[in-house]
Amino acid sequence: MEIIAGIDEAGRGPLIGDMFMAIIVMERDRLVLLKELGVKDSKKLSKNRREILFPQIVLNSLIVSVARATPNQIDRENLNTLELNMACKLIKTVSKLHTINAIYIDAFSEPETLKIALNKNCGIPKDALIIKYNADSEFLIVSAASIIAKTLRDTHIALLKKFYGEFGSGYPSDHRTILWIKHYLKEYNEIPPIVRRSWRTINKILSQL
Repeated sequence: MEIIAGIDEAGRGPLIGDMFMAIIVMERDRLVLLKELGVKDSKKLSKNRREILFPQIVLNSLIVSVARATPNQIDRENLNTLELNMACKLIKTVSKLHTINAIYIDAFSEPETLKIALNKNCGIPKDALIIKYNADSEFLIVSAASIIAKTLRDTHIALLKKFYGEFGSGYPSDHRTILWIKHYLKEYNEIPPIVRRSWRTINKILSQL
């Protein structure tokens, strides 16, 4: 029985909150079931639909494992290096339990460069890696990983809002997010701990105060 894995992340670009990366390990013949369930790129599904699919993906997978990076970690490390290390850790963890024949990854940097890095730094055979931009739209196993990562990221953001109030989407392009950060800075005289300080948007906000 051929066993495959898919990796995708959620929360790479926002100013606020953790980034999540998920790996799904599954028998290849289970992909038919994913298609029947309506699994697709998480960005093409509603929040409610992702939440419905989440337990179905878990139940039909051999392994689901997740890594997360806090704003502090993201500020301290190069983002591509951080994601590479997260992917390595996830692959090594699941490979202890199953022999994986192919690993599909939604590229977070140039695919061939990433393939070489995973081979060199993590010992993963290059011929076992299928790395493409927008792999979450092309491969169901990556789509499933994107749903897991996105659902966990959404749950994380909802929890943060219970403590910090409404801050919009958390993206630099959202005026609600920028306004919330400005109000927090004025009230507490510090950058919110859930914000990624290394993003250029923060320097722009600070220069305006």
